[in-house]
Formats: sequence, C-alpha cells, structure tokens
Amino acid sequence: MKILIVAATWMEVKLLVDELEKVDEKSHLLKVYRFNGNEIDILITGIGTTFTTFHLTNALHEKKYDLVLNVGIAGSLTPELKIGEVVSVVSEEFADLGIEKQDEFLTLFESGFMKINEFPFEHGILKASNSNGKIDLKKVRGITTNKSYGRTSSISEIRCKFSAHIESMEGAAVIYVCNWIGVNCYQIRSVSNFVEPRDSSKWDIPLALENLKEAVLVVMKNLLVPVN
Repeated sequence: MKILIVAATWMEVKLLVDELEKVDEKSHLLKVYRFNGNEIDILITGIGTTFTTFHLTNALHEKKYDLVLNVGIAGSLTPELKIGEVVSVVSEEFADLGIEKQDEFLTLFESGFMKINEFPFEHGILKASNSNGKIDLKKVRGITTNKSYGRTSSISEIRCKFSAHIESMEGAAVIYVCNWIGVNCYQIRSVSNFVEPRDSSKWDIPLALENLKEAVLVVMKNLLVPVN
C-alpha cells in the first residue's frame, strides 16, 4: 500500500519522522521514509487551504497513492475534547467560504451558489473515507478556515453556525481534493488548544504532538502489512 501523509508544517510530523527510516528527499516539501518495510511519502503543504490544495493536487498527479492521511494539530470547539486528545475527523465544512450579510454569514449552499449535494459534497458536508474499523479513535466533525479564530464574537458565530468539534486550516481542502481524484482519505488531529480568545499560555503543543505521533504510528500499523 502506498500512503501519502499530508501535514501543513514539518513541526507537526517531526516526532513521527524520528521513528521512520529516511529513504529519499524529492524536494524540501516531499520526502520518502520507510516504516515496517513500506515506503511512506510525507508532503508538507504549508498552512491554509490554498497551499494545501495546490501541493496536494500536484503530488497526486505525480504519483498514484492508495491512501492519503492528513495529520496535524487542531483547536477544540467543545469541552468534550481535551487538550492532547487525538481524534479521527470524519466530516468537514469550509467555514469561511460564503457570503457575509449585514447580520449573518451564508455558506455557498445557503446563498444558492452551489447545490447542497453537488459532488463531492453530501448535504453540504465533505466526508472522509470509511476506515472499516482500522482507526480506533473518537470520530468528530471538523470545520476548516483560513484564519485561526481568536475573537469572542467570531468564535460565538462559528459555534452557532456549525455543529463541529474541531477547527483546522487544511482538513476540508484535503478531503475535497482526494474525493475529486478518487483517493481514500483519513484525517487524524490532535487537540493543542481550545478555540477561545487567544492565549498561547493555555496551549500544549508538545503534548499534542507527542500524542499525535503515537496515534499515527498505531494507525499505520493497522493499515499496513509488514514487509519482510
């Protein structure tokens, strides 16, 4: 099985690659590693949907993969998720793509610019692939934005607008591209902070990254057949 791991920054996969054997460096964004005898490509796209869409689309046109695994840290929109908890994001929405009116924000579906079931959306939602029980993590809903929310007013708005558990800046873009191209796609995120007025002293990125590494290693062991 050929797997492409996609992350926004090298920071988010640094602990993971320390556990892998480096094989090749295609570019400063794409490197090849070996795990249990299988080659794993790791692509760093940059932060946000534009960079992610461009670099992931290029990578998928250059090489055929069986699976894309999007990994990284995220902010929790709910007290149900604790800092350091690792989750499987099974659905995504673009939370900042739409029309802003005087007193409300309308998605492209609500404003009539897109049909709610226009491929690859289902009722306005992007869905990750079915893991068939190979990912034993809490399943959550995500939203993707091109900014990290830090104002009380805007945080309140997205909480009311979307029934999501976590916020990231790339997840929906990865699922959108993979669904169009026809590649299975999963998203694994570790909670580094709560989405609240910005106070980095309350964040715990080291814990989130350590737990993310451990969870991704387990997922890869479940997905891959060891090669002797």
